[in-house]
Amino acid sequence: MRRLLSQPEPSVSNAHGTAGQEEATVFVLVVWAMDGPRFVAVATTEEAGLTQIARYVAEQAQWQLWPPADRRVTAPLESGDRVGEVTEYFCHVGERWEAEWLTTARLGQDAASGVWSGSLPLSVRPPAGPPDRKDE
Repeated sequence: MRRLLSQPEPSVSNAHGTAGQEEATVFVLVVWAMDGPRFVAVATTEEAGLTQIARYVAEQAQWQLWPPADRRVTAPLESGDRVGEVTEYFCHVGERWEAEWLTTARLGQDAASGVWSGSLPLSVRPPAGPPDRKDE
């Protein structure tokens, strides 16, 4: 599976901690729009988070995308390619209605204190992208 993390991973590791115990990790995936977060997925694995985002994409594609782009999103979905579906959606969302973008973060739990921490990007502007292509 291709990595989705768009930000550098925090220094907290999910590798083996002291005495061979694995440290806990949580993935947070946020779908943003100009007016704030649209959807948040929290999961213990990146794949589980991607599954939640893929469900959001499947529900939103027909309403947010022009029909040709919607068909390009549903083709990978029908073949079981969640990464392809999510990638295709975020390449085209914003061509018809409001732009959306995905940010991801990995939070780690400190074994001693139990505190979760990590860098969670709070994005208020869409990333720069290609010009509108409404007539595709």
